[in-house]
Amino acid sequence: METPYIYIDYEKLIRNIENMAKICRENKVSLKPHFKSHKTLEIAKEQLKRGSIGITTSTLKETKALVKKGINNITLAYPLVSERKIKQYKKLGKESKLSALVLDYQHGLYLNAYFSKVKPCNVWLKINTGLNRLGIEPHKIPSELEKLKNIENIKVVGFLAHGGNSYSGKESLEKVGTYEGQALVAYKKPPLLVSCGSAPTAKWVSKVKEVDEIRPRNYVFYDRTTVSLGVCQKEECALYVKATVIGKYIDRLVIDSGSKTLGLDKGVHGNSNMEGFGVIMENPDLVITRLSEEHGVIEGKSIENIQIGQILTILPNHACPVVNLHDTLYVFLKPINQQVYSDRKRSLR
Repeated sequence: METPYIYIDYEKLIRNIENMAKICRENKVSLKPHFKSHKTLEIAKEQLKRGSIGITTSTLKETKALVKKGINNITLAYPLVSERKIKQYKKLGKESKLSALVLDYQHGLYLNAYFSKVKPCNVWLKINTGLNRLGIEPHKIPSELEKLKNIENIKVVGFLAHGGNSYSGKESLEKVGTYEGQALVAYKKPPLLVSCGSAPTAKWVSKVKEVDEIRPRNYVFYDRTTVSLGVCQKEECALYVKATVIGKYIDRLVIDSGSKTLGLDKGVHGNSNMEGFGVIMENPDLVITRLSEEHGVIEGKSIENIQIGQILTILPNHACPVVNLHDTLYVFLKPINQQVYSDRKRSLR
């Protein structure tokens, strides 16, 4: 097989999916994972088969693709802003159970113009629990909710937060996850629901009483970032990049994988404390020090042990953008049992 390509360990993939489903069962919360980490219909189906109640999307195009494949319980966790997108969303809502985000009262008024009392827009009120991206502060929930109740054509189904600040590594995952859940639950009144989640906080936020569902993202693969945060062990990672050594010099090796294969991430949401652009599993002491678009440069004391033509296995820093750079995922049950996941939606931004 020609490199570079993505190698997925099927047993680890399924184990990760089942372990997250188990966490949810034990804590009596629903699981509605993000599609954007893998953007792959085959993996979404594995998640649904093993306990997920639906799927969370980040783009309207992702939502449309899933509806076409018969997946009909979807949360679009991204604000709808533009007449064209809202009309497309409404059309999809005729075929499936959809919910979207509302950022605040002003955004609610904006959405109201496109829906009706007969067919209101079901929305989650977006809450900021520390990432400081989108959403209102938790203490503003009561006043904002009261104003939203007066908007006829939208229906607030609950509160939604994303503990993405957990990736910064500045606070413990337990602290971030517990606060994420408690901050929303404090203002919960039936029939409103609470939806939280990120892969790093899933274990902790799911333990908060009255949290109804979690939406973890990169638990299917894990990566160097989640390993560095203590979310998982390196042995649990299911996704790797296979690259070939195409050049060898006294002070460096060159591989056929650059930024268009490995991405340029050195962390997520402020976490940039990793050295290099991935871990070389055959020799973790070697460092991928720099990337061009199609070239990666490796340096280290033991490069003499690596030969031209040798295929290396790289654990990427951040699996999500790596997956988004490839058309096909090569999935291995054992070294000789290979299948291809090609029902990809990576271009659906």
